[in-house]
Amino acid sequence: MNLFLLLNIRYQCFMENPKGAFRHLWAAIQLFRQVEERFTDENISNLIPIYDAMLRLDFTAQKYVPYSLSSFTRCSDLAIMEKPFWNRPSPQFSRSSYSDHVAGERFRLTQLICAHNKLSRVVWGSLCPLSERPSRDELLGFYSEMMLWKKTSPAIFTSCDGLKTIESFTSFAPESLPMPPPLCFFDSNEAALTIAMFNNYLTCTLMMLSETDENPIPREVEIYHLVYQNLCITAGLVERHKNPDASQYKPCDSITSGITTSLHHGLNRCYSLAWQKWIIYALRSIGREGLTNGYTSANTLEIMCRLDERRNLATTENAYLGPLNERLYPLLLPRLEDGRLIAFYLRHDTGEMWGDEREIHVVARATWLQNNAGNMESMDIDLYDPSMIGDISAQKRPQSLKLFNTWRHAVEKGWHGYLATDVREELLETSQPPDFYSRHLSQDAGRVNLNSVLNLS
Repeated sequence: MNLFLLLNIRYQCFMENPKGAFRHLWAAIQLFRQVEERFTDENISNLIPIYDAMLRLDFTAQKYVPYSLSSFTRCSDLAIMEKPFWNRPSPQFSRSSYSDHVAGERFRLTQLICAHNKLSRVVWGSLCPLSERPSRDELLGFYSEMMLWKKTSPAIFTSCDGLKTIESFTSFAPESLPMPPPLCFFDSNEAALTIAMFNNYLTCTLMMLSETDENPIPREVEIYHLVYQNLCITAGLVERHKNPDASQYKPCDSITSGITTSLHHGLNRCYSLAWQKWIIYALRSIGREGLTNGYTSANTLEIMCRLDERRNLATTENAYLGPLNERLYPLLLPRLEDGRLIAFYLRHDTGEMWGDEREIHVVARATWLQNNAGNMESMDIDLYDPSMIGDISAQKRPQSLKLFNTWRHAVEKGWHGYLATDVREELLETSQPPDFYSRHLSQDAGRVNLNSVLNLS
C-alpha cells in the first residue's frame, strides 16, 4: 500500500500539485507508523528504499511549507543527551555501489537536519524573531554535527575536479571571486546536490550565529564562500542539463530536493548584485524541478532585487550589498486555490525604524499569476516600508507573527497541518489587501501596481 501511495506522490509531483502529493504522503506516513512496530529486522532492511523516499519527501514538504516541522521524523527531547546527536550510521542499501554509498550519506544528512529542525527550527529560524530562534549553543551544536557529517561522508566528498575547484576559492576575498562562476562537475549529480544542500543549511546556521557574534564579518565571509560554491555547483548542473548523455541533469524528473531551493535561499546571502542576477538566470534555466519551480523562485527573487534597488543598497553590480542582517527575506507561500502566487518580503527590526528589535516585519507583499513559460501576469504589490513609498505609520504595518498566527500554530507539529481547511482559508485571507492599507493610501496612491513601482513593464 505504501508503495502505491509513493507512486501517487510521484505523479502529483510531476503535475506540480503539492497539496495532492502531501495528502498522499501523510496517508503513507500514518500507515507506515501503524505497522512499523511489527517489522522484523529483515523487513526493515528490505524497506530502507521506501523509508529513504518518505524521509526525502518529508524534508521537501518542510522546505515547501513555511515555518513547518517534520511530520515523519520521531525526535525525543532525550535524544539531545546522546553525542553525537543525530549522526547515526548510514543505512545499508541493498548494493555496495558508489551511488548506494552516496544515498546512505545523503540519508544521514537529511535525518540530521530534520531532527535538529524539529528541536530548534534550524530550517526556518532566520524568519523567526530573535526570541524564537535556536539558542547560540543549539546553533553551535548543529554546526559541529554538520561538520562531523562532512568528515564521515567519504563517498560524497570523493576527490574530483569539481570539488577541487570550489575548494580552491576558499582563500579568495568575496569581491575577487570570478563571475560568472566556473563550471564544476562531480562524479554524480546526487553528490553535487547533497553538497549544495549541506552548504545551504550551513549558511542558514552561520547567518543566525553571526547575529550573536561581536564581530560578524568572519562568519559572513564564510557564508559568501559557501554560497559561491553553490553557484559553481549549479553552473555545472545547468551545463549538464543541456547535454543529453548519461550524466544529464534532468530537473523535471526530480520529486524531492533539487538545486532550486538552495538557490532560492542563497539570494539574500549573495555578496553582490552580480551574484543575484546570475542566480535568477540559473533558476530560469532550470525551470520546473518537481514540486519546486525555478520560474516561480526567479520571479520571487527578481521582485526582491527590485525592492532592494528602491532601498538603494547597491550602486553597481559588483558592489557589496551590505550586512546580512539588514537584507530582505523572501517568503514564498504555497500557490493559492485560484492559481495565484503570493510572496511576502520580511525584514528583521534593526532598532532604528520599527521600535522592537525582537520582531520581524513585512516590508512588502506581491501576488501574481504565472504562465507555463514562467512569465508573470496580473502582478500587484503592497508596500509597507516608508523608505519605499510615502510616510506609512509603523503601527499600521502588518507584523509577521500576527499575520501568520493560525498558520504557524497549525504546522508547528508537522507540515501536515497545512492540509487543514482553516489554514488554507487563512492563506486566502493573506492574499487580500489589508483594510488599513487601502484606507491609508486611498487618498494618495491607492493600491500599488508592481509594473509601475518596480519598472518591470
